[in-house]
Amino acid sequence: MRVSEIFRSLQGEGPSTGAPASFVRLQGCTIGCKWCDTRYTWDASRGREVPLPSLLDELESLGPRDLLVITGGEPLQVRGFEELLDSACGNWPRVEVETSGVGGPPMSRPNLFWNWSPKLPAVTPLWEETWAHSSQWMAEPRAIAKIVVGEGDDAEAARLARSLPKDRVWLMPEGVTPEALKRRALALAELCKREGWRMSPRLHVWLWGARRGV
Repeated sequence: MRVSEIFRSLQGEGPSTGAPASFVRLQGCTIGCKWCDTRYTWDASRGREVPLPSLLDELESLGPRDLLVITGGEPLQVRGFEELLDSACGNWPRVEVETSGVGGPPMSRPNLFWNWSPKLPAVTPLWEETWAHSSQWMAEPRAIAKIVVGEGDDAEAARLARSLPKDRVWLMPEGVTPEALKRRALALAELCKREGWRMSPRLHVWLWGARRGV
């Protein structure tokens, strides 16, 4: 499968924020979010081709088997993703997948957690595709909705988030610098307090800025 990068860091988003984790970032995405900070993953012909056994060996060499995060790109669009997922769930105690949700969850496992990140209309022309399977995502007990909210998108984010179970919604500020995140986070904090939603930081951005491999 096409792999962009493999690295060890802390999970920066969602329910496992702050947890040490091994990451595999897959190559290829057609969603085209306007604020995407990993545009180098869009072209499916880039990155490197890694056979599944070699990929598992590389991940094993990073450190403890604690949390494995599969991200992208868009994992659901990458050939070989389901085989990777099946192997990962058999080898790691907790596996998380970061996805825009173009399609429903392909499998369910007791140790498999989905960070579904549907997009807002201002972000991509394909935003409706990321919401089309919302009922399937919310039927998966180990899935949360993590909505990235940019400047001026609060009202639209709130409108769409109200269609989801309140305790499954996480709002996350858009930004690639600590300063931008703080500005956005202050506004989102008020919205989350008012609506009863959770808020996710982008811990890796607070710590390391827009660097790759973190």
